[in-house]
Amino acid sequence: MPSKQTQAAEQSDAKDFQISEATPQLSDWERDRIRRRAHALWCEAGFPQGRDRELWAQAELQVLKGAA
Repeated sequence: MPSKQTQAAEQSDAKDFQISEATPQLSDWERDRIRRRAHALWCEAGFPQGRDRELWAQAELQVLKGAA
């Protein structure tokens, strides 16, 4: 069973991820494209755990630069 500290850290990470995903300056279309690209990157990388922020940032760059 995870410790209380581990559970708190996981909840904090999830909350941060939701906040970053809801960046107000992005349109719904852009967020959807980023979400889809991040998922594709995650699949291509072999479904790794703990790389969600890295893959999201990579997807964001690719979509906003028009490379995806």
